[in-house]
Amino acid sequence: MSRRGLVLGVMLLAGIALAQSTTAPLGARLKLKWQGDTVRFTESGQGHEVSIHEVSMKDQFAAVRLDTVVLQSAKEANGSIYLLLDVTGPSKLPRDSHQCGGGNESNLIWLKLDKDWKTQDAKSFLYDSCWTDGAAVIDPPRWKGDTLQASTLDKVVTYTYKHPEAGSK
Repeated sequence: MSRRGLVLGVMLLAGIALAQSTTAPLGARLKLKWQGDTVRFTESGQGHEVSIHEVSMKDQFAAVRLDTVVLQSAKEANGSIYLLLDVTGPSKLPRDSHQCGGGNESNLIWLKLDKDWKTQDAKSFLYDSCWTDGAAVIDPPRWKGDTLQASTLDKVVTYTYKHPEAGSK
């Protein structure tokens, strides 16, 4: 293979890799980390922080801190970014043998962000709680096709990937 052919081949492969990275769904492009009440997303080396304190985000989850954060869905649509997070943390600290001392709180958090990753709207669904009887989980969040559903004693919530602007209802 000639030097020119090798250079063209490398350029072609680089172009294919770039095209794949920008056409992949948002959820496949994001890496997630969290510390305290801040969730950090990285996309192609660029960082985006979503602070739980934005738009009263602390009110969006019942735990005293975040121990696990799972990105259930991420989609760009209608000029916005929609995220669905599944968060869990302790009911109280320090953990002890008293009421809810070993318990956890779990929420599904729907976020609508603008293109600069600023929170525009947020909704939360408490689906498992040591403190709230009605939030006893019956069915944990589970995907069936393009719809996620979770059930408690009091409520059933659904989220549809095809219509992320509807949030969780």
